[in-house]
Amino acid sequence: MLNISGFKDSGLRICKEAGIKKIFSAILNLQSAIFNAVDMIFRSHVMKMMPKLKFPAAAAVFAVLVFFGGNFSELPAQPDSRAGMSRSMEQAIRLYHEGQDNEAMDRFMDILVKGSPSEKSMANEYISRITLRMNTGIQTFRDQGTEGGVMKDVEGVRRVPVRSQAAAGEDLVPSEEEAAVREAPETRQARVAEKISERIVAMRRTLLLELGKSDAVKIYMGEVLPRAVTINPQRFFVNETVFKPNASAALSSLAGLIFTLGKANVLILPEGAVEGDVKIKNIRQAIALNSYLISRGISQARLDVNLTGADIRFPKELTNISGLILLFNYDVVPRLKDLDDAQARGPKVSLGVYPTAISVQKNEGALVEFSVFESPAGKPTWKFEIFSVQPDNTLLSLQKLDGYGPQYNQSYWNGRKNFFGVPYSSGKYMVSVTATDMEGRETNLRRFLVIKAGKEEEPEREAKKSPAAAVAAKAAGGRQLPPKKVKPALKKAGTTGVRAAKTVKGRKKAAEKLSAAAVLKEAPPASAEENASQPEKGGQAEDGAQESRTEFSGQVSYKIYFREETAIVTPNSEKKLAQVAETMNYYPMAKIRLIGYAYSGEANSEAMAQNRVNYVVARFTKKYMIGKDRMDISTQISDTPKSIVEIKMLGKE
Repeated sequence: MLNISGFKDSGLRICKEAGIKKIFSAILNLQSAIFNAVDMIFRSHVMKMMPKLKFPAAAAVFAVLVFFGGNFSELPAQPDSRAGMSRSMEQAIRLYHEGQDNEAMDRFMDILVKGSPSEKSMANEYISRITLRMNTGIQTFRDQGTEGGVMKDVEGVRRVPVRSQAAAGEDLVPSEEEAAVREAPETRQARVAEKISERIVAMRRTLLLELGKSDAVKIYMGEVLPRAVTINPQRFFVNETVFKPNASAALSSLAGLIFTLGKANVLILPEGAVEGDVKIKNIRQAIALNSYLISRGISQARLDVNLTGADIRFPKELTNISGLILLFNYDVVPRLKDLDDAQARGPKVSLGVYPTAISVQKNEGALVEFSVFESPAGKPTWKFEIFSVQPDNTLLSLQKLDGYGPQYNQSYWNGRKNFFGVPYSSGKYMVSVTATDMEGRETNLRRFLVIKAGKEEEPEREAKKSPAAAVAAKAAGGRQLPPKKVKPALKKAGTTGVRAAKTVKGRKKAAEKLSAAAVLKEAPPASAEENASQPEKGGQAEDGAQESRTEFSGQVSYKIYFREETAIVTPNSEKKLAQVAETMNYYPMAKIRLIGYAYSGEANSEAMAQNRVNYVVARFTKKYMIGKDRMDISTQISDTPKSIVEIKMLGKE
């Protein structure tokens, strides 16, 4: 006999974890209805035949009905509680999948207080997902000390811990000390690593001393590194989610301490989690602290919130379990795979800088941390850049580092050339990380860092421009703001400097032009020579309208994405082709360069690159009626996965 009831129980247990309990229950209910209908038809038919049957046969039929009828009727009689999930949990999960995060958060918090142990664990997991997905709008403090200041031109920046290509235009005027260091690269590398370690240890020691002065924070040290921190919520919060104004310094020091711990995982436990007495207010405060750390740029790959305190191993150094608890684990690898990011426009990224203002004269430095997550759309391509903000508010690209796939990176920058060299000018610098998925969706984050002016530097800043800044400005060829109708410098042929981006008009405008400025780093030398005269033409504009018609020249680049190992363009990139065509119709004299890329690991990579660029050419000529004589076509094979066609605007011939 088939035990349908047992099949139902085991199926529900399996499907509950897979999140399809409702579907399975509906199938079972339909199955039960069919069995009941068959049972009724069979019984009515047999009852009509009963008078015609002899007694032994009728008795046998009746026994069969009792036997099978009991099993059929048993199905709908099973209570729904066997599923092990309350109605509140079902509603909370439904709200979560519908994107109603605030309502779902409230229900999950209520379950954490009143639910069963198994439901508390599930609610904790969902609350963590909601927190990361919506990156809550809870009030937090902004980074301090990054709002003012201007930037002098610099030649290039090399972030020591990261192996990257040197910035174009770097080492134009090398110092004697740098030349001596380069003679022994292995010795120099070891020396740099030693100095960086010493600086980070000193920074951590200072932060520990600062936090130790506060009665609201207690630190529990291991042999060398901290193992846990407890904070008194009453000293940090005005109410459930708003920090007190005087807590800003302690919060900043706490974030700085976490930056100095490298890849260490940080687990946040709300007040009362250890005793099993968690209130909704405690949960909100733990989430608020987590959101603050995220807002400072600490990667979500190493931040966790456990709202129940279950399955936690506490370090022996932790002797007090009152208040909010932060546990540090140095053995956990950062999680760089985002499994639940359907609402995001592009790959998840993080970028943080601590501190946000440094003094070169005092040998201070900043930790720069960024991470790129693998999204459900696949492994992203990413690009990290450093810019200087010029006196005329243009962005000068100093360095670029790019790669493919998930990435976590932390480095130390001390505001000096090649770490031991001459210091850079005081002013504002910008770091940026950009990630793009296989569908062409892009995410970008930016942070600012200020180098404080020294006492002896103030008169020089007003008196004259430094030689290094003059060289970089000539290479950049950047434009000034519209009120200053100054003709930009002509870029000499053969110069390897990086061209500056278009004038930054507010933070929003900078975000729109950042990507356009960055792509010039990848251009071959021929591009720089062919476009050497373009900035001069653009600088002759007499009004804003005419300047807007030439501003793209040498500045704009589009990337058309194709599916891996195919010449099939993605839907978003198809729309981007229409935008490029519209732009070309607006600039009838403009030409474009098309570069078809293919990965060296692809089958027939040369043919694939050619097919991709041919597809773009065909779309322009047949659909948008753009002449082929306006296109410069080439292909390139990449050593990293790259299935795109890059379109660069060349301006007038």
